[in-house]
Amino acid sequence: MVEVRPAVASDAPAIGTMLGEAFGDDPAWALFFPDGASRPAHLAAHYRHYVRRHPDRVDVAVEDGQTLGALLWEPPRRDAGRWARWGTRVAAALRLLVSPTARRGRAHTRAVEAHRPSEPHWYFHDIATGPRARGKGIGSALLRHRLDIIDRGVPEPVFLEAPPSGSRRLYERFGFSPVGIVPTGPGQESTAMIRPAGAQND
Repeated sequence: MVEVRPAVASDAPAIGTMLGEAFGDDPAWALFFPDGASRPAHLAAHYRHYVRRHPDRVDVAVEDGQTLGALLWEPPRRDAGRWARWGTRVAAALRLLVSPTARRGRAHTRAVEAHRPSEPHWYFHDIATGPRARGKGIGSALLRHRLDIIDRGVPEPVFLEAPPSGSRRLYERFGFSPVGIVPTGPGQESTAMIRPAGAQND
């Protein structure tokens, strides 16, 4: 039986490998890591670091000891406002400046940030499943798990960026609506989406 639970630091290797493979062809990540051959390894390292540092911001779906999917999220910032957001952008820009391969991603990051709500909100950064999860509804289970927790608390909006794939339809079933388009490359675009506070799942 599939279980969705909070991640722990020891989940980092499995989640990192799975997300690195899942987003290996993602056009947005290609802006930061142009070399397709090494991109999965770079992404796996990035996600391993995130899970080890913030396991409390990761939901993981497991079955029989196997990692099937994960959702990485950010809780509402209570200090959200012009200056707090400005500070976050400056820190991100400084990190990108020291990484030549990431400079092309700055415009994409700014475009995504422009669509985020000004009020406190949840941010679903990444959601993905592994090969063994196909047809099991793991993506829906991860979304339902976290949204149920959110809905039991103070009603607040949820923001995410849907990649240029069929995932947008999945998010719409959970109450998300498109609020803007974000270019990710020649002929490609992702969709900024928001689930309003108090929205219901289909």
